[in-house]
Amino acid sequence: MSRSAQNLLLVLVGGAMLWITLGSGEYVNYVRPGFRYPLVAAAIALVVLGAAGLRREWRDAGDADHDHGGHGPGVAWLLCLPVLAVFIIAPPALGSFTAARGTARAAPPPPAPAEGFAPLPRTGAPAPMSMGEFIGRAYEAQTGDPASFAGVPVRLTGFVSPPAKGERGWRVTRLKVACCAGDAIPFPVIVRGLPRPPADTWVRVEGVWEPPATGRRATVVQTLRGRSLQRIGRPGNSYE
Repeated sequence: MSRSAQNLLLVLVGGAMLWITLGSGEYVNYVRPGFRYPLVAAAIALVVLGAAGLRREWRDAGDADHDHGGHGPGVAWLLCLPVLAVFIIAPPALGSFTAARGTARAAPPPPAPAEGFAPLPRTGAPAPMSMGEFIGRAYEAQTGDPASFAGVPVRLTGFVSPPAKGERGWRVTRLKVACCAGDAIPFPVIVRGLPRPPADTWVRVEGVWEPPATGRRATVVQTLRGRSLQRIGRPGNSYE
């Protein structure tokens, strides 16, 4: 690969990064929203470096002492892959396939806030909450006082994923990322009492926590006794 081609690829990679951060907004399919500005800065740096290299190559093109046969390593063509992935393939956010691979292992329940979970009303509209909060509250109630959470109407938002082997019901799941999609951990909740939509369908489910049978060991895969279900479009940020 010639040096001019390498510099051109730097510009294209930087342009692709700018497109998914400032243009399409699809960067949230791969990293947390807080990485937007570092990504923009890195993209601008790539564009500037590539443009500077191209300018230098074009400026020296007429220099008789310039090495027209200079080539970089062939592996540099791999820089084409992220450009193709962004502009042609555009990989979507992770979904039920990733969640299904983790059915045998559940993430530990998220810790409660330092001040503890605030009490929730048992009447009125269901309380919207993240999957992490629901799992944390349910685990705390299961290992402490079940009455503190039992019967409280809640609303969860996530995508449909298949149940574990031998599990009754289906799962609504949200993936938690600490940095990027590569470290995604599924936060699943078993839904019972409602028909299962197709996998990867985004839904809003309302219901109440269903405590496990007496004598069962504590588990982080909690159950929601569903009361209503609404299909929705995929949110702008698929991860928690």
